[in-house]
Amino acid sequence: MGSYLLKRVASLIPILFGISVLVFTILHLVPGDPASIMLGTNATPEAIAALNKSMGLDQPLLSQYMSWITGMLQGNFGVSVHTGEDILPQILKRFSITLQLTVFGVLIGWALAIPFGILSAIRAHSKTDIVVRVATLLGISVPNFAIGTLLLLGFSLYFGWFPPIDVVSFWEDPVEAFKVFILPAITMGIVVAAGVMRMTRSAFLETMDKDFIRTARAKGNSQWTIVIGHAFRNSSIPIVTIAGMQIGYLLGGSVIVEQLFSIPGLGQYILEGIYQRDYPVVQGGVLFVALVFVLVNLLIDLIYTWIDPRIKY
Repeated sequence: MGSYLLKRVASLIPILFGISVLVFTILHLVPGDPASIMLGTNATPEAIAALNKSMGLDQPLLSQYMSWITGMLQGNFGVSVHTGEDILPQILKRFSITLQLTVFGVLIGWALAIPFGILSAIRAHSKTDIVVRVATLLGISVPNFAIGTLLLLGFSLYFGWFPPIDVVSFWEDPVEAFKVFILPAITMGIVVAAGVMRMTRSAFLETMDKDFIRTARAKGNSQWTIVIGHAFRNSSIPIVTIAGMQIGYLLGGSVIVEQLFSIPGLGQYILEGIYQRDYPVVQGGVLFVALVFVLVNLLIDLIYTWIDPRIKY
């Protein structure tokens, strides 16, 4: 296990390096520059050139990249060219908000997906199974911005149950935080539930047809003893795989949900950086997201060995 961890950590270096090159290149191919946006349309070419020089944007691209990546290796994410603030504290602050929203949304999604996915599998081809499968297809097909808009119009504007308020951490005020995060968390949870429910049903259908399940039935075990005691763990690996991928994507920042509900998370921070051509913000934010995603996938691989001890690295 130790050697496997060392290999996986070492493999992160070329992955993150490739992502950094890709993001840096794409950003500098986008038309426009930060100086023109900051100074406005009435700025003179001399003023734009002077501001670009002060921000180091007049240097060759290779020099800019080497300066940026050297700072990143030293833990210096740089400063925003738009606000002049250090980027790393802002990323960590925004990421904590995204993390709370993601955890809340994933818990809602799993609470819906796993029980109904199991129920759909053990009652395959029944009316219950049909209803669950239709709900799954709807959850996958309907975009999250449409779900979020309906929830926002219905519960916040029409009923007035969850009026828009400033974001509060769960550690500071759980009740107010619940009011802030419940609608965006449900929006994310429905999308999570659809994918996990589909995989849960598929995994359990395959497991329930195994010989050891027939043996458990022949011994007189009840249906729920078989499901919970025998089938659940043996069906967990594909469920954990898709759940881990969804967590990685959501931790990267669900841009649409955060923008729709005015949640100042990491996704919205990166989006603002793109609008303002704030290269350090976008580069640092995307690289941080990539790091989180690969670490989540590493954690999922380690969970495999706990679920199934036969898996060895």
